[in-house]
Amino acid sequence: MERRRFLGAVAVATTAAGCTSGDSSESETTTQDSDDDGVPDSEDYAPDDPDVQEKSDLSTTTTKRTVETTTATTTTATTATTTTTATTTTATTIEEEATTDAALADANTLTAGDGWEDGESHVTAYSSRSVTARVAPGGPDVPADLDGSSVKLLAFAYRYPRGEGVAYGTSDPVTLDGATELTASVDLSDAETGERHHYLAFLMPGDATPQEVDSDDLVFLHETDPFELDDDGATIGRSPHPDELDDDSDDNYERKAIEGAYNLSFEGSTQGESWSVSFYVYKSSYLQAVAEPRGRSRPEYVSHAQQEGFADELAGILSEDAEGNGFTDKRTKVEFVIDFVQNLPYVPDDVSKGFDDYTKFITETITEAGGDCEDTAIMLAAVLQAEPFGYDTVLIQPPGHMAVGIYGEDLPGVYWEHDGRRYYYIETTGSGWGIGDLPETYEDEEAYVHQV
Repeated sequence: MERRRFLGAVAVATTAAGCTSGDSSESETTTQDSDDDGVPDSEDYAPDDPDVQEKSDLSTTTTKRTVETTTATTTTATTATTTTTATTTTATTIEEEATTDAALADANTLTAGDGWEDGESHVTAYSSRSVTARVAPGGPDVPADLDGSSVKLLAFAYRYPRGEGVAYGTSDPVTLDGATELTASVDLSDAETGERHHYLAFLMPGDATPQEVDSDDLVFLHETDPFELDDDGATIGRSPHPDELDDDSDDNYERKAIEGAYNLSFEGSTQGESWSVSFYVYKSSYLQAVAEPRGRSRPEYVSHAQQEGFADELAGILSEDAEGNGFTDKRTKVEFVIDFVQNLPYVPDDVSKGFDDYTKFITETITEAGGDCEDTAIMLAAVLQAEPFGYDTVLIQPPGHMAVGIYGEDLPGVYWEHDGRRYYYIETTGSGWGIGDLPETYEDEEAYVHQV
């Protein structure tokens, strides 16, 4: 098994027969237009500001906005499929042209940098003509029907981040035996220049063709940083996305950018026992979240995390890490998750995003290592409601604040009743708050309770 875990891995079918993009979901257009700017909330980056419709508008506009939390906007996921074809390299009759093309590709191979452990599989090098990946012993978790059988490396090139597929190729089949390097041939000469692309790497059965496999036949390995293809059709160069994050750290947190992902590390304590947690978040997954429109109520951010699979991924990682740090009983694992979220720095929206009120998706909150009360409350509610935890949670909204409620009976502390059930208050900002602990500021205040 891989020594670290990933958040935001590809979760949809990515096959040559149909070549579905890494994330082809779209939101169905709704008619709600909160700021009357002619752009539906579901497509509006700032649905309460008539001067901002796209993220690029922020470069010249200073805005303030307020998000209503009492009305939910229903969105329906759809899937768009883009068909691509493999490019077959045909032997040229002009030896000089073939030599020049090969030299361009060989001279412009990008390599993954540091930050990898010995037990981690990842892409090690790539160019416009090939992708090389290292498959480490014991990882990834190869399905039983592939274990001991021949496999191929399948490399896809996509518009970045996770747009439509543009080309793919495979390696020769091999049988995995210890650390193995595989190289897939890909031809990007027909890809559009001036556009960002990246590679996604998979293992597939060695006796199959890309046109025959489906998502159940694929084992996702890793993805690369974005790059651009030069006008010569062979030279590529790294092309960082404007919203990519720099390395960062504080006393309890560190973020380091590596090939295709962010390496995140967190430290804290539960019941007096210190713990540490580390995992990766794919850069494309983070950027995908940043680009999402904000036309949602707060409960819908929890639903989005569940529908996209991020809540289950993060819940699984934290459950495993709780047990790995010695917190094995049900109540202590919940306290560990609460401590993990409370340990994230409080970062006001106007500092992190330039808005007075900006709700983050949980991929943004975890990658940026912080947020305000609504961001951490959305994260905690989504994780505790996801498997393997499976708790009934709500969002509790006192004036100017947001927290979580967890269903329980006969627990000590403060609770709100909603639909005949007791939801005990959980504060998500600041450390040391337990289930049922209510800050003095909100003792005499009424609160909205939002079902999620």
